[in-house]
This record gives sequence, structure tokens and C-alpha cells, in this order.
Amino acid sequence: MQGPGSARNQYLATFCVNLLSLSYGFVCGWTSPSIPVLQSAETPLPSGPITTDQGSWIGAAMCVGGFLGNAVSGWMADRYGRKLTACLAAIPQIISWIMVIIATNPYYLMVMRFLAGFSGGVCFMVIPMFIGEIAEDRIRGLLSSTLVFTCNAGILIMYILGDLFPYKTIPWILLAFPVLFLVCFSFIPDTPFYLMQQNNYTKSENALLFYRGYRYGTQQVSSEFKLELMNLKGQFREEKQSVAAEDKLSWQDLVTPHARKAFLIGICLMAFNQFSGCFAMLNYTANVFAESGSSLSANMSAIVIGTIQMFGSTFSTVLVERAGRKLLLIISGAGIATGLSIFSGFSYAKSLGHDVTAFNWLPLVCFSFVIFIASMGVLTLPFVVLAEIMPQKIKGFAITSCMAVLWVFAFVAIKYFSTLFDVLGMHGTLLLFALCSLAGTVFVAAVVPETKGKSFDAIAKSMGAKKL
Repeated sequence: MQGPGSARNQYLATFCVNLLSLSYGFVCGWTSPSIPVLQSAETPLPSGPITTDQGSWIGAAMCVGGFLGNAVSGWMADRYGRKLTACLAAIPQIISWIMVIIATNPYYLMVMRFLAGFSGGVCFMVIPMFIGEIAEDRIRGLLSSTLVFTCNAGILIMYILGDLFPYKTIPWILLAFPVLFLVCFSFIPDTPFYLMQQNNYTKSENALLFYRGYRYGTQQVSSEFKLELMNLKGQFREEKQSVAAEDKLSWQDLVTPHARKAFLIGICLMAFNQFSGCFAMLNYTANVFAESGSSLSANMSAIVIGTIQMFGSTFSTVLVERAGRKLLLIISGAGIATGLSIFSGFSYAKSLGHDVTAFNWLPLVCFSFVIFIASMGVLTLPFVVLAEIMPQKIKGFAITSCMAVLWVFAFVAIKYFSTLFDVLGMHGTLLLFALCSLAGTVFVAAVVPETKGKSFDAIAKSMGAKKL
């Protein structure tokens, strides 16, 4: 039984909202088992097998949608609420799986990925906002970490489904998840802070009662609850006063030494995140292993990689407050460069006609190592650092801008991944990503400050600000 002060409803709401993140993970993983099928003679499309260029557009269209979703999600969350915005984000996902079912040519699938990407762009802005506003301080970090975990779980489940079921069956299965999200999330109240912003104090208090384990309308609450409600009202009043008194964002705010350095670090970390090649390769995992001659089947290798990715991202949440952001980023980047270089050497030897049969286990081991070490740092920590180094006044604008740049970089990496394969070969492509990872590692070591255990004031001083 749930008692007063129980966090059960916070866990319940987090589970429900992350059904949307899980569903987005399906879309991220969909290209890996699907593109090889679509390019084969047995393609389910009446128009015939897709070309390499069409496959790259199907992969990259998600990033165009993500860019737009990221751009409008903050406005949507403030205008319509965190709950309704999340519900609206489920609709493109539903339409996207219907597009897969009815697709007769690759353009349907490009639209499908665009819509799903738009949903993802909204997801990665509104879900952290929702969880951050309902969670108690003692479990906020744990609940916030579930976003990446459930997205990775969705990728893994997609890899498994791709190995077990025919192409046409999979969208019927996955269509159920955004629908299930809408049903479950409809019973969850919006965040107390958003309801307070709408001057709906009764609903705001009832929402806080729900998330802290009390019955609606109860008068018998703990002193901690009364204090939290008082702090919530105080926080709302302070925000109203600061908004009324605060100067509008100006060009001068964006060109201070602190802001310039923070933007440089933010954009370079976004480039590091994408041009290490890990996210692009996760979209084409089956293709990578099919080309490498791995001892396991392409789809089975993808399942192993998906499992490794989940463990790596979980490991990161354990280490980040112990080892620090900078050290983990350096270890992660150096590990990626090493793993991809060895993988590249294997691929180059194979392309020269050498007998590498005895080393057919190497691609799976190298890729598994790369994804594990990337999930510990390069794929996860840039977003943590980004939120910590930005000046407070420009933080919202700066994070939104850097996330938009991330989607642009992701588009370039995914769109031209297949082209690089054709032009440079697998060994050349992997070596290029390894060099990018090495460059990113050197940049982190030379420029990025360590933010572990530091106050925002201390971080600002290390970034060249005279004061926060």
C-alpha cells in the first residue's frame, strides 16, 4: 500500500512518460534491421529495392524532424503544458508506424522518419522537464537517468524484433506503444509548477499531493509537504518577478568571455558526440557487421551491441559523480579511437585479400568495446556538461541552440555514412571516425573544465566569468 510521502506515483509517472522515450528508441533502431531488407531483392516495397542514397535519406530524415521538434518543444511545453506536449508528441509516432505499414515507395519511409524525429526532438526536451518538476530532490537524478536508459532499451528491443519477426509484422507490434503511452499518461496530472504558472493553485496542490503519495484534497499532510508547497509558491513568485524585471537577452550577453567559451565547448562536444561515428553506426549496425564478415549474423551482432550500450549508459550514471565528467570523456574518446582503429585495421586487411578467418571475432569485440566506452562518456556526458557550463541568463537559449546544432551534425553523420562507405571503404570510414574521436579527446583535455562537485559560481569563474 502507498502511504503519505511515498514516491510510488513519481515512479509510476516516470514509467508512463518514458513509454514515449521507449517508442522513440524503436525508431532509432529500426533502420539497422530494415535497411538491408529494403535494399534486397526481397524488398517489401512495390517500387523495388531502395538505392544507397535513398537509404541514407531514410536514415537522415529523422534528424530534420528532430531539429524542428527541438525548436518548438520549449514553446509548446510553456503554452500547452508538459503533459499535453508529451501527448502531442505521441501522434507523429503513431502516424509514422502507419506509414511503414502502407508504404509503397521509399518516400513514405522518409516521411515516417521525419515525423518520428520530430517526436524525438520534443521528447528529449519535454521529458526531462516533466520529470525534473515532479521528482523529489532525493530521487531526481535516478528518475532523470531513465530517459536515456529507456531509449537504449527501445533500440535493443527493435534489434531483437528485427531478428525474430518479418519486416511487415514489426510496425503492427510497435504501433501499440505510443497508443499505450496515451492511455496510461492520460491518468497522470501535469506538473505542479506548470499548473502554478497557469494560476491554477488548487490543481497545482492536488498534483503535488498525488506525486507525494497523498489523496486528493487531504488536509493531513507532513511538515515536509507544507514546506515544499510553500517553496513551490515562492519559486513561482520569484520567477514572475525575475521575468518582469529581467532585461531581454541581448547580443552583449552572447559575446562575454564566459558565453563565447561555453558556446565553443558546447558546439565542439556536440560534434564529438556525432562525429565519433557511434550514433551513425548504431543506425546501420546490421550493415556494418554484414560488411565486416563477423562470425555472428548481422542482426545477432546488433542485439549484442544494443545490450552493451544499455550496460554502458548505466555504468556512466554510476561513475559520473565519482570519476568526473572530464576524465570519463577523455577515457571514452581515447577508447573509441583505439577500438575503431583496430576495427579499421581488420577491415583493411580483409579488403587486401588476407585470410582473417581466425580473427572473425574481432569486429564484434571492437564494436562492443567502442559502444560500451562511448556510452560511458561521449554519447551521454556532453549534455551534462552543456547544462553546467552555460551562463544562467542565456542557458535556455544556449542549450536549445546547441541541441539544434546536434541534430544538424547527426543529419550529416547519418546521411553521408553510406557515402563514406562507398568512397573510403569500411576501413577508411572507421579510421576517419577514429581520428575525429582523437581530436575530440585532445580538445576535451585541453579546453573543457572539470565540473564535478563545483558550484555554478566556481564553474563560471573557471570559464572566464568575473561573477555568475
